[in-house]
Amino acid sequence: MILSLSNVRKTYSTTEGTIEILKGVDLVLPEGKSVALTGESGSGKSTLLHLAGGLDHPDSGSLLMSGQELSTFSERERANYRRYQVGLVFQQFNLIPSLDVAANISFHAKLADRHDPDWERTLIERLGLRSYLTRYPEQLSGGQQQRVAIGRTLAARPPLILADEPTGNLDEATGDAVLDLMLSMAKDAGSALLLVTHSSRLADRLDRKVLLQGGRIVE
Repeated sequence: MILSLSNVRKTYSTTEGTIEILKGVDLVLPEGKSVALTGESGSGKSTLLHLAGGLDHPDSGSLLMSGQELSTFSERERANYRRYQVGLVFQQFNLIPSLDVAANISFHAKLADRHDPDWERTLIERLGLRSYLTRYPEQLSGGQQQRVAIGRTLAARPPLILADEPTGNLDEATGDAVLDLMLSMAKDAGSALLLVTHSSRLADRLDRKVLLQGGRIVE
């Protein structure tokens, strides 16, 4: 298994007291498989992705990535985990303003020592970005920036892809093409894909669909 969560709990302190977001989440994501994570807004989907991505710590429970317990990682080990093991596609694009589209796409792959120009060209063509390579993020629409962010993630061929509404800023046809690309990469490269979506139509295309409700996973 690439990713395995067991009884994962997470709370946050607010001015109104402590709120328990995740109340014992169990989830297994095998190599080469895709899982759609659904649920109402505020149900903890993004929190779960942040934990799986090594961006936050669970209060308790086990979170294994390829058999390694993330909660025991030092900050340096977490940084290396995010560099080499996981690809993140969040609603905040986090593109580097000083780099053009071409450099943004290759950035993560070069950091992870996985830069493959042929694969990068394939991504650029399939994401429809060839005519934007010399532009900077501020010169792009939201949908174009989302495609660049997805290309940057896939260029590094990470073992685990975590995507939070990756097609939310795209039209239906482009969104379908992006999902096709993610699913084919997960299958061909043996990567695992955990995708948050509100779209039942998109969720039905993944290998498995789960619902996060009441702080727990419901099949």
